[in-house]
Amino acid sequence: MIHQDKLLISVVIIGVAALFVLNVSYGDVSIPIADQFYILSSGKAEISSWSYILENRLFRSITAVLGGGALAVSGLILQVYFRNPLAGPGVLGITSGASLGVAAVILGGFALENQLTGVSVILSGVIGASLVLFLLLFLSRFIRNQVTLLVVGLMIGYFTAAFVNTLFLWADQSETRAFVIWGLGSFEGLDKTQLITFALLVLLVTFISVFTVKGLNAMALGHEYLRSLGIRTARLKLLMIIITSVLAATVTVYCGPISFIGIAVPQIIRLISRSKNHAFLIPACFLGGAFLGISSDLIVRLSANSLPLNTVTALVGAPIIIWTIIKMNRQFASL
Repeated sequence: MIHQDKLLISVVIIGVAALFVLNVSYGDVSIPIADQFYILSSGKAEISSWSYILENRLFRSITAVLGGGALAVSGLILQVYFRNPLAGPGVLGITSGASLGVAAVILGGFALENQLTGVSVILSGVIGASLVLFLLLFLSRFIRNQVTLLVVGLMIGYFTAAFVNTLFLWADQSETRAFVIWGLGSFEGLDKTQLITFALLVLLVTFISVFTVKGLNAMALGHEYLRSLGIRTARLKLLMIIITSVLAATVTVYCGPISFIGIAVPQIIRLISRSKNHAFLIPACFLGGAFLGISSDLIVRLSANSLPLNTVTALVGAPIIIWTIIKMNRQFASL
């Protein structure tokens, strides 16, 4: 089993690296790999436009890897927390909460220079995601049916969308256009400062998630077993809330609401590896999310950006969700 897990990690790393190189190299203008290394090392390009193109593709590829990985880790933790294989930032309304926070700042006219880099936008996204998650945790005390809880999450998403639509009526044309473009979802558009902030947030919070491994392993076996180990349940749950909210909100703020990655990747990793040890599942899901993120972005670019990012992720994620529903308890099949 350990050998199989190491092999899986190695294969996914090679896959991510290969897709990263392809995403940087190919497009409307192809840049040979040798020239890429020369430009990155010397800052000089044989053709002047190559430097700009390479930088744009490089930043976009890094964003896709980190964004996909963050969503997958967030989805994994949520699935353990709710003991539900269909739990994810998008389905449970957490992404919608982050979107409402962003809309309140952008459409409300409070964004700093109308940029998505302002501290106010990031904080509002995290607060919106956290509020939705806390609401779900409160409601989960009264809801034992997994599917019912998912429906509640979807309803919360519709509820937040109603507020966003209201904000549209108050915003001017430039604000609504900026929000609509952001809402389509894309790994493109981050400059160097934004990318550094995005990368630091994702990597730091993902690193912190490693400290929840023992708790996640115990929680997967039941809350009673968790208490028997002497683990402080309240502290662990709060840490899980913070991790999932910050990861989901960070990706949503910078890349827009991206669907399916948070649900599909943990299911795929569990199917392939059969491992229940989260010391393996967390890095494996991060790499799996990175693989799906960079491959989806490559497809979007090769289509000359005619395909929205969420369309591509849905082509992979939707069948996984259908397959998961079929595998769930028969009592849900009649709903």
